[in-house]
Amino acid sequence: MLTISWTRVIDGVDEEARRAPTRDGLWQAMLHKAENPVLYVPAITSSRIVERYPDGFLRESHRGERFLVQRVTPDEAAGVITFRNQDETDLSLIRNEIGTDDEGRLTLTLSITLDEGPTETALSQSEYLRDLDCDFCGTLKAMTAVLRRTALHGRPVAHH
Repeated sequence: MLTISWTRVIDGVDEEARRAPTRDGLWQAMLHKAENPVLYVPAITSSRIVERYPDGFLRESHRGERFLVQRVTPDEAAGVITFRNQDETDLSLIRNEIGTDDEGRLTLTLSITLDEGPTETALSQSEYLRDLDCDFCGTLKAMTAVLRRTALHGRPVAHH
C-alpha cells in the first residue's frame, strides 16, 4: 500500500480573538470536523453518524458521487483522528494529525493510504514513485531485520 501526506501550518493570530490557535483548540475543531465534515470539506455534501462506540463512531457521507462508510477513531493523546473506509473505495485509510514545525507552530497533516489496486496503478504509471517504492521498501526490510534482532538481543547484532 502507498501512503501520501500533506502538511500545513495552522498559522496566524486571529484578529478577533487576538491569539493563535492552541493544540487543545485545534483538537476540539478536528473532533467537530470529524462529526460534521460538510462544514469543513467542500467535497462532502452530506454526512451522518450511524453508530457510536467507546473509541469513536461510524459515519456515512457523500463525497461527490461516492457514498462512504467510515469508522472514525480519535486518539487525543497522539493528536490523530483515523478514518478507516469500510466500503469499496480507493482509500483504505485517512489520517488527520496535529504536529508542530521546526518553529513550534501547530501543523495539520492529512495522509491517505491507497488500497492495493490503486497503489499498483500509481506505481505502474510513475517511474519516480516506483523507484521510491523500491528504494524505501528495501530500506524498510533492512531496518526491520536489524530492529528485530536488536529487540531480541538488547543490542544491534550484525547480520551475516
